[in-house]
Amino acid sequence: MTIRLNKGIVLREVDGQAVLVGTGRKAAYWRINGTALSMLKRLLDGETVGEVVDAITQTHDIDRVRVKADVDRLVAALAEARLIHAESLD
Repeated sequence: MTIRLNKGIVLREVDGQAVLVGTGRKAAYWRINGTALSMLKRLLDGETVGEVVDAITQTHDIDRVRVKADVDRLVAALAEARLIHAESLD
């Protein structure tokens, strides 16, 4: 899966958290915590979902299945809000 921010969407980091802000007709505002920010940045940098899951489980004491579900939910929610575009590599 590859993801990218949609046109007009800006990612800003503030004190270990982040906001995604849409400008113009795509006005939107989402705040995400530090873990979600780490997931999102890794995906935007081209890492696979599996690589992101590995990185998160190595730094946090969280089950792989839960982390995978969290990554999937984050991507789905941001795509539904039209903040990102996610494309499957199937």
